[in-house]
Amino acid sequence: MKNRIIKFSGGNSSFAVAAWVKENYPDDNIVLYFNDVMWEDADLYRFNLDVSKQLQLPLLVQGRGINPPQLMVLKAFLANNRAGFCSQELKIKVAQRFLKKGIVPELEYWVNGKYLKQSIHVERNDEFFANTTLYFGIGWEEMHREKSIYENWQPFDVQFPLIMEIDDRKQYFDRYNVTEGRLYKEGFAHNNCGGRCVKAGQGHFHNLSIKREQDFIKLMEQEIIIGWYARYVRQPTFKKIYKRYTFDELLAHVRNPEDFPLEVDPMFKDVYQFATDGTKTAKLQHIIDTHRFTKNNIFGQLKQSKKDIKEPLSFMKNLTLEEYWRSMKAQLSIFDFDMQDIGGCGCSVDYGTCTID
Repeated sequence: MKNRIIKFSGGNSSFAVAAWVKENYPDDNIVLYFNDVMWEDADLYRFNLDVSKQLQLPLLVQGRGINPPQLMVLKAFLANNRAGFCSQELKIKVAQRFLKKGIVPELEYWVNGKYLKQSIHVERNDEFFANTTLYFGIGWEEMHREKSIYENWQPFDVQFPLIMEIDDRKQYFDRYNVTEGRLYKEGFAHNNCGGRCVKAGQGHFHNLSIKREQDFIKLMEQEIIIGWYARYVRQPTFKKIYKRYTFDELLAHVRNPEDFPLEVDPMFKDVYQFATDGTKTAKLQHIIDTHRFTKNNIFGQLKQSKKDIKEPLSFMKNLTLEEYWRSMKAQLSIFDFDMQDIGGCGCSVDYGTCTID
């Protein structure tokens, strides 16, 4: 029996692919495979459950057990629309380690596992690769991603039904009585990360500020704090005092500090807790409150140009969320911003040649 694994994102496109595969290969071992970044809108999980139930397909959920803000703190780097490593670390590498090497990550569980026809937790060998086809939900509008997916997912057979087979992806919603994710109804381009994709553009963040104001404010504060922390730990004097640990070392430490004790810097615990549940210590609140007046502080020098680093880090190039928010509150016209600049992550597909350890 052949394995047919759908790289399921929780969106309309991957649902259409899943339905198409089920209708064309009903007797094969079809699996919905979802990488959870722990930052999704609650309705996405409802959508995933509905699709799994209505299509009668098993849903395998895997992840690192951390969200993008936590990842940024552990790496001391503010992901942005020029360097969005969230999907690489929390989706791509997790998926490739499991599907290519059989390595199970920290988070794993099945939904409707009763529909699984044969195990995919087996030895990764030539037989498994030859017997497994991977399906991705990218359409003709994203064909620029096709080549990199082929390259990164060798030796699997990789298919894109939306490019070659499916004309109308909306047809499956009525057929299977599934309601699309509510983020689409709120005007977002995709159903991931609760509308908070850090690779987004001005138009996306404008929509977030209107439709989900509190989420926008929380994200704005995360941009301030994590951006500040990323610069803080890179100061020349800091490097002389505190050791910079690797991502894996810090992740092991926060999960089990007794077994993996580390002498972390004075602000790490505060910033990581803030990224975890939003808790703001007095120090962090002060950073937020004084950000406008201290953002031009010198944080060292750029390596190549030797110019002083003064500007804060930001998700968007040349515009922080706080600057955008103040401009909107000042009632500037939306035409002062590029509403067509939507951006987006292209999770699990938008990357160059990817290596896994």
